[in-house]
Amino acid sequence: MAQEDPNRFSEWLMLLRRQAPIVRQRAADWVDAVREEPILIWHTPAVRYGVYFAVGMVLMWGGVRLTRALAPPLPSGARAVADSADFHVVCSNEACNAHFIIHREFGFDDFPVECPACKQLTGRAAVRCNAPACKGRWVAPLPDGDQLKCPHCGRRLD
Repeated sequence: MAQEDPNRFSEWLMLLRRQAPIVRQRAADWVDAVREEPILIWHTPAVRYGVYFAVGMVLMWGGVRLTRALAPPLPSGARAVADSADFHVVCSNEACNAHFIIHREFGFDDFPVECPACKQLTGRAAVRCNAPACKGRWVAPLPDGDQLKCPHCGRRLD
């Protein structure tokens, strides 16, 4: 029968229980030494780096507040930031080959989508082919190694 993996949580808990008296004694010794010589507080790395971190956070917070205070206000007719976009889609079905636009959130990549013309899941993200033969038409690109190529003229697409 295979041996079970050790429970790391219980090992850490037992280690903490064993070290607790030693840590308490060292902390008491440190407090006594600081009472005799207060400069030892600053010579303790945990305290010094903690102060550096706190001062850095306060400076960053102040910088952000100052930047927001100095930024000009938005124009009165400004709209909210967009969270969606229009995607050009081409049906990859040879018989249909319809071009349509869908409105989805940014980062949408759940292709293929349903084509409204032929009602099949053949709608793929479209890319414009600017080759002289295609004259800027939207095409469903075909993978060609690590690049994409136009299914009509065979040109590699950017």
